[in-house]
Amino acid sequence: MSSTPLLEIDGLYASAGDVEIIKNLNLTINAGEVHALMGPNGSGKSTLANILLGHPAYTVTSGTIRYKGEDLAEVKPEKRAQGGMFLGFQYPEEIPGVNLVTFLRTALSNRTGTDFTVLELRLKIMDAMKDLGM
Repeated sequence: MSSTPLLEIDGLYASAGDVEIIKNLNLTINAGEVHALMGPNGSGKSTLANILLGHPAYTVTSGTIRYKGEDLAEVKPEKRAQGGMFLGFQYPEEIPGVNLVTFLRTALSNRTGTDFTVLELRLKIMDAMKDLGM
């Protein structure tokens, strides 16, 4: 296993407009570790997630964020997503009246130009999960 941390945050300061919202945050997560960020509403959990994903409402004013050894300062949000960073919600909202399987099937069909059956979609998801070690 690599000695390079999966995620390393050193001395992070960040702001939203003129308001400093994160002050001197340090965090290291190694590959294979599981961590939970816990705290009351307004304690900065979602803010940190949005900063990691490169949300334009937030500015890193000092410190470094490295993901798999790469400094994220110049990495665009879409490249972060392609590298495996995403925000997963505990209770994901579906479009009212559209279940998640139908939504995913429609999205994949539109993206690939192929109309997948529910079984084909489930098999594709299972293959993707295997590729991700899930």
